[in-house]
Amino acid sequence: MLTVSEVWQRIDDLIAQLPAERVPLAHAAGRVLRESVHAPEDQPAFDRAAIDGYVATLSTPIGATLRVAGSIPMGQLAPAAPAPGTAFKLFTGSAVPAGEVGLVMWEDAVVASETITLRVAPSSSFIRRRATQARAGDSLLSAGAVLNPGSLALLASVGLVSPPVSRRPQVAHLVTGGELLAPEDAPIHGRIRDSNSTLIAALLDASYATLVAHTRAGETYAEHSAAFATLLANKPDLLLVSGGSSGGEHDHAARLFADHGFSLVVNQVASRPGKPLLIAARGAQVAIGLPGNPLSHFVCYHLFVSRVLARLTGATPAAVLRLPLAPGAPLRANPRETWWPATRTAEGYSPLPWADSSDLTVLSRTDALLRVPSASAPENAADGILV
Repeated sequence: MLTVSEVWQRIDDLIAQLPAERVPLAHAAGRVLRESVHAPEDQPAFDRAAIDGYVATLSTPIGATLRVAGSIPMGQLAPAAPAPGTAFKLFTGSAVPAGEVGLVMWEDAVVASETITLRVAPSSSFIRRRATQARAGDSLLSAGAVLNPGSLALLASVGLVSPPVSRRPQVAHLVTGGELLAPEDAPIHGRIRDSNSTLIAALLDASYATLVAHTRAGETYAEHSAAFATLLANKPDLLLVSGGSSGGEHDHAARLFADHGFSLVVNQVASRPGKPLLIAARGAQVAIGLPGNPLSHFVCYHLFVSRVLARLTGATPAAVLRLPLAPGAPLRANPRETWWPATRTAEGYSPLPWADSSDLTVLSRTDALLRVPSASAPENAADGILV
């Protein structure tokens, strides 16, 4: 069996990046930027007022009475600096005249009909100077950045309204198992509701991948093969098969992949939970057979599926971090490396008790997966990934 690190390396060697496309900013959230962005002009492009108030010569003393000679509306060019003994009214964002000038907040001036009397001296600290945020040509965003709301606002500020980004991965999902009921169905003895469909759909949505097709099939190979062929017709980049990846009588994923032209790249991983993992490829398409239990699904998604999606888009895969453990953390070593669900507390990450790989009760509280090596359990800190 391969280690988790070895599976990661095979994924990295296997996956080719999806082509880029240009999309409007309204549809670019969560996309991966494919080209670096540089400032087309200085930011700010001119000296701007940071307050509503007045501009006067910097040497004007406290208590001076000044004639208000006009105003500087936002969006207009700045006039010449006010003459000594005069001031201009301005607003937050107004262009500030060049020269030795300072600003006074409106509440620090006593206003008469055509004059103001200053309670404080003018200050240049209220001026947002040209190019203090970036100079023309400076790097603003690097290729590979995931576009968050702040990134989108930055792109809008420099006029890049259709950034080049990776295409969203198209994913198809097959859920297998004759014991499964739809979530809305009444429970029947011996059968269980399908939770993996909901889990995978939500995880894909959080990963900014598009679920283009989904279906559920029973136990037989004929059912699985027909459903898989239907999903392939959607030309997905990634196919996920829930269940059927082990070696039992009704586990058909390996044969399913082979019969549809996929070559196996990974066959089992030395990880707990998640051992019966299959990864196969057919040209640029990737298929992953996930173990059927929900906790195994969750762990394998974050360890492997999310890495495939990252490599498809050019994003950086989830980093393995050193995470502090809460006191008394009940981590136990196992002959296989374990990725243990944990919740974040004020004292560190606290491992959650889980009965077995079908245990759904811990997932709503899981903030991280802690790596417990096969040799011994960590004491004060553990490697892990945030989820």
